[in-house]
Amino acid sequence: MTAVDVTYVFDGGYLRPSLISAFSVLQHRPGAITLRFLVTEDIPALHPAAERLRAAFPQADIQVQPIDFDRTLPVAGHVSPAALARLNLPQLLEAPTLYLDGDTMVRRDVAPLFLPDPERRPIAAVRDPGIVKALHQQAGRGWLPSRKSARHLRDLEQIGHLVDVGTYVNSGVVLFDLPRIRDLGLAPKMGDLAGAVALRQQYGLRFNDQNWVNVVFRGQIRLLGPEWNTLWGNRLTARSPFPVAERLAYAISRENPAVVHFTGRLRPWEIRHAWLYPKRRPWLAAYKALQAEAERVMGLA
Repeated sequence: MTAVDVTYVFDGGYLRPSLISAFSVLQHRPGAITLRFLVTEDIPALHPAAERLRAAFPQADIQVQPIDFDRTLPVAGHVSPAALARLNLPQLLEAPTLYLDGDTMVRRDVAPLFLPDPERRPIAAVRDPGIVKALHQQAGRGWLPSRKSARHLRDLEQIGHLVDVGTYVNSGVVLFDLPRIRDLGLAPKMGDLAGAVALRQQYGLRFNDQNWVNVVFRGQIRLLGPEWNTLWGNRLTARSPFPVAERLAYAISRENPAVVHFTGRLRPWEIRHAWLYPKRRPWLAAYKALQAEAERVMGLA
C-alpha cells in the first residue's frame, strides 16, 4: 500500500480548523497514514484532541511535534506567521509529505498524490485559480480585472522574472518530496524564511510563503488536477473570463472536489449559520456538517 504522510503546521490560532481538516483526511483514508501536527507554540488543548483522534482512527499514526520558529519575522497580511514555518520541512522531516493548510476540507483519499512521479519533480501543487483568472483578464477576456485580480497582476509583474507565471501554484496544498528537495540542494533556499520575507518587502507583495515556494521551485513543479485544491469550490471558474474549454476542464473541481480550500478572511469554522451565505453553497454547509462531527469526536467545546 502507498505510504501516506500528511503534515499540518500551525500556532494556537489555527488549532480548531487544523483539527477539523485532519479529521476529514482520516475519514477518507482507509489504510495506514502518518498524520503530523507541527506546532510553533505550546497548545495544551491539542493533546487531548489528538488522543481522541487516535482512538477514533486507530490505523493512523498521529504525532504532535513542537518546532522552533522565529516569531520576530516581520510577516504582514492575514496569513498566520506560522505559515512560514512550513518552509523548514526539509530540515524537520525525512519522507515525502503532503502539507495542508488548516482551512481545508478533504473529501477523498489523498493516497493517489503519493504515486511516483517519473520526472521526480520536488513538489506537486495546483495552479492558483485566482491567478489564472487574473491572467485571462489581462489577456482581454471578460471584464476589466477586479481589485483582487489587479493586485495579483501587479505582484506578478514585480516577480515575473523569478517565477513561472504560467504554473504559479497555490501553496495551501503541496506535496513536498523532501528527499528529492534535499538531493537537488534546494533545502537551504526553501528554508530561508528571512529571504521569503525580504522578497515580499522588496517588491511590496501580498504573500510571503506562497511567492517563495514559486520562486524556489520555478520550473520544477508537477501540476496536480484542479480538484486537489479548490478555492471555495472554484465557483469562479464556471464563467468568464475563463474560456469555455477551460470551464469544462475545471468542472470536476466544482462538482466533486477532492480538497476544498476556504481561503480569505471569511473563516467557516467561526460561522454559525451557513444559510446566511448563499454564494458559498454547497461547500460551506458541507464544512459545517464536518465541523459538527469532528468537534463531537474530539470533544471540542
